[in-house]
Amino acid sequence: MNIKKSGDNIIITLPFWQNKNNPYDERENQGRTHNLVCVIAEDDLTISQLNDLSYKDAQQEGAPLVHYYESKEKFVALCKELELNVWEHELCAYCGKVIYGAATFGDKGFQCFECENKK
Repeated sequence: MNIKKSGDNIIITLPFWQNKNNPYDERENQGRTHNLVCVIAEDDLTISQLNDLSYKDAQQEGAPLVHYYESKEKFVALCKELELNVWEHELCAYCGKVIYGAATFGDKGFQCFECENKK
């Protein structure tokens, strides 16, 4: 990341790519993968760090780097223009909260663990 001031603006440069790092893969060059992902968590729209988990053949959402405050439609269009994947979190069908990570599936749909434990 590079941060600098230019006139009345702060300019933040975020790397688009990151090198894959799989300690179980002995190849010297393991390739590259995206460094960023667009995340929709109900009304919270962010461009977040993408954590490379090549050793598990997976990726996960990291810390939010940029919060976006316009409409969801404009955000999705921006992400498409930036060539970034969009991940949208499910909402609990029982309480309406955003589900981060694992969840169960109840009679109404996705269910957070808090609602599941109320049984």
